[in-house]
Amino acid sequence: MMWKKTAFGVFLVAMVLSLQLIAAPQAMAMSVNNSSVTFRRAVIAWYDDKGRLQMNVTWVNKTIDFSNLTNSSCACHNSSSCSVVSPLNVSIVTLYNMSKNHEQLLFLRINLSNSTFNYTMYALIYKAERSQYNFTLITKIFTDPQTGEYKAFVTGMNIAPNDEDKVVPVGDTIITADNLTLSEYYWTLNKVLMKLRRGDETNWIWGRSAYELRHLSHRVRLKLLEYNQGKAIGMTTVMDGYTEWLKCTICTYVVTFICQAGVWSSCTGICGTICLMTVNPFAIGTCLATCAPICWKISSAVAFFGCAYGAYNICSSEGYCQG
Repeated sequence: MMWKKTAFGVFLVAMVLSLQLIAAPQAMAMSVNNSSVTFRRAVIAWYDDKGRLQMNVTWVNKTIDFSNLTNSSCACHNSSSCSVVSPLNVSIVTLYNMSKNHEQLLFLRINLSNSTFNYTMYALIYKAERSQYNFTLITKIFTDPQTGEYKAFVTGMNIAPNDEDKVVPVGDTIITADNLTLSEYYWTLNKVLMKLRRGDETNWIWGRSAYELRHLSHRVRLKLLEYNQGKAIGMTTVMDGYTEWLKCTICTYVVTFICQAGVWSSCTGICGTICLMTVNPFAIGTCLATCAPICWKISSAVAFFGCAYGAYNICSSEGYCQG
């Protein structure tokens, strides 16, 4: 078993250093006004034969500028300059929806298809508004195309402290190498973050994130029993703060999509298509968490200004793009 962990660790470090972090679980903290983050540690986590959590930690210290990871950073100055129409049909069905006590938990089934392709995956979205911070988590659940069984959990987490002094622009990449149920996966991430925070500058943000993961693990185990049966390896991204460039990019995509496709009513469908098909996969978690409120607000703005006014101009007038 140990040789597998070593090989997995070598693969992860190579992936981090090459910036191909699409399938890697990560924990990150970013300044609201900064688009870069330093990934310090690559972590492989697994349970030994006695059920004890083991961790292989490799220091990476690689800084990534997120503004360079999308094809467009507010470059759409008119509604025809960026095309986001996908050849795939995207169908999103809400299987579970809970909203109370400043928390929201959604579980979605996403079907991607065209004349030659048909694939089903799932997504879990969890958001919590606390007095000291806002927390957002998005998990994409990839399945086996033949059997439909879970194969991998890819998660994006974001904690945004209300106090700027609590923001730490660093990140940690975590992979859970065991096959775990969804609730076990979140519980394991909680344990990993609790270990990483000890004596570290991430103590506050990872401590609060761990609390949310414990809470979510219980929610999934009790409320999503039907969808907590499959097991898969885990991959996660945790961020602190949404960056202005991503809001601008998402907004211009939303306006362009509405104007070109004529879609007005389903923000869930719009955001699913945009974030899954057009935004760099590394930023999908943050994209989904950011897209919906922008979509709801911008629809009325498009109706008021009209498509001829241009995507960038509309988003600038609504405060999503600067200058």
